[in-house]
Amino acid sequence: MKYPARKHALWLLAAVLMAAFLYWGRKDLGRMGALDPFFVGVCFACTVGIAVVSALKWKLSLRCMGEKGATHFGTLFYYFMCGRAVGLVLPMDISDFGVRTMSLKFDHAVSIGKASYSVYLDRTFDVLMAGLFLVPSVLWIAGTIQPGTGLILFGIAFVAGMVCFAFFGQQTMAVISLVFHALFRAACKIPWVGRRVEFETESRLLAGGNFGGIASWLYLLSAIKFFFTAMRFVSIGLAVGLGLGARDILLFVPGAQFAAFFALTPGGLGIADWSWSGLLYKIGADKHVIVPYLVSLRLVISLSIILIAGFSRLLYRRPLEGRQ
Repeated sequence: MKYPARKHALWLLAAVLMAAFLYWGRKDLGRMGALDPFFVGVCFACTVGIAVVSALKWKLSLRCMGEKGATHFGTLFYYFMCGRAVGLVLPMDISDFGVRTMSLKFDHAVSIGKASYSVYLDRTFDVLMAGLFLVPSVLWIAGTIQPGTGLILFGIAFVAGMVCFAFFGQQTMAVISLVFHALFRAACKIPWVGRRVEFETESRLLAGGNFGGIASWLYLLSAIKFFFTAMRFVSIGLAVGLGLGARDILLFVPGAQFAAFFALTPGGLGIADWSWSGLLYKIGADKHVIVPYLVSLRLVISLSIILIAGFSRLLYRRPLEGRQ
């Protein structure tokens, strides 16, 4: 299917699924009017925190590649928020990766290989962090373990990951790099990419970076980013009275993140909402609050992204002509 037709089909699917979702919870949507402004503010602050941490991770990766001219924090913050804003109308993974990569390519003359690898590192560490917490999350959602046990397993998983990246950073980064090269080679077979990228040249450019030294920092920053992500779910849950404690929602988040990976619609509309509602119902959330909760979560996060993206333009610093 050609891209325009695919895009329209995904929007149609998103509209149908969201319409059905809203119709299902239509009797309870009035609960959204009782949102606690304090917790809405917490969600907004967490969205800012996610952007700050992501820009810092991105900055570390680019400096390690020798691209110091493209590491102005405010500029990276702006690119990140542009990617998130575009993700409100296009599939998030595609828009975020594409906007950030092309911004480095066109504004800073960073090669596509280096630009895409820097974004890949940010996203990969996020996935790894969620993956470490996925098993205890799934076990708790399935009712196999108690919440306290789930949190203990969270702690064990975090420590295990920290040891891995602190003491075997070079080896683990070599595996991560190997996966990227395989994906990048496949991407270069796409005509539009292949005409603009010389795979062997890009591989030589990436070979010079020593990422083992920053592996533990990328991991720690990803842990902080996960905390901010989880707190958005927690804050809106408390704002609408979801009927679950902060501990329960925290354990729910990794499972919710992986469920969202399959949401190909713009912003995950419809698919993520139905998936999350099923998980929330399974863990005992008040069924009359599930729809108001998820709609409120989506609206608050979307509005936060739009506002922060607008403000971030003030932090952008135009690259000097000829500057790398």
